Amino acid sequence: MIAFTGSLAVGQHIARLAGPMMKKLHLELGGKDPMVIAPDAELDMAISGLAYAALINAGQVCTSTERVYVHESIYPQFTEELADFVGKLRLGNGLDENTDIGPMIRNKFREKVEGQLHEAISHGAKILVGGQRPPQIPGGFFLSPAVVTNVNHQMRLMREETFGPVIPIMPYKDFDEAIALANDCQYGLGATLMSHDARLVKRFFEEVKGGTIWINDPLTDNFAGPFGGMKMSGLGRELGQEGLDEYTEVKHVHWDVEGGVKEFWYPY
Repeated sequence: MIAFTGSLAVGQHIARLAGPMMKKLHLELGGKDPMVIAPDAELDMAISGLAYAALINAGQVCTSTERVYVHESIYPQFTEELADFVGKLRLGNGLDENTDIGPMIRNKFREKVEGQLHEAISHGAKILVGGQRPPQIPGGFFLSPAVVTNVNHQMRLMREETFGPVIPIMPYKDFDEAIALANDCQYGLGATLMSHDARLVKRFFEEVKGGTIWINDPLTDNFAGPFGGMKMSGLGRELGQEGLDEYTEVKHVHWDVEGGVKEFWYPY
């Protein structure tokens, strides 16, 4: 068994090496997790939940929300209130209890995020707030959290993993379009829906391709539950019983004991 968490490119390289050896693989290769905001969503909860899911650890989480789709009926109000909320977050030393968002881990990755933002702006995207290196903090790899509108799926910001403090938002007309947009990505690690409509919830967790589906409770963990991705987000599951099972193989034992046949399945 080979277990690896990292980039898609390295995971594909490991898979090529493992094939001739017939090795089992567990690969967690990142994501571009969507969040869908339904018309019935509680806006205050959706805004704070989105800010948490997208910006915790400066957006440097495999399951960070990196694409947001908001119903067109609430899109203007939602984007305005989200930008106001995000603009009030405090950057600083992560060990300071008054800090909301700390620095990114390396300048290389900050520059990657800035590159995605610049490319999006050159194609018509609009930054409502953030996206700058804060002048009041001279050291560290800080980037003020950004809310970005006028984006589309031709932009790298909506296609490639960002792994930084950026929230790009698109409006959608109906739930069919929302599901299509959520699935329009090579990754399938996780996805979130903010809604209390049971019909929408059922469609979302059945139709959206994601290893973890959150409903009104984004980016929370349960170590008893299996974690892993679909599509290019990888293979296999970790955590929970399913995660333990990944590290075993099952033998089918067929045992004739004094004329009485017994069968059982034995993991080892």
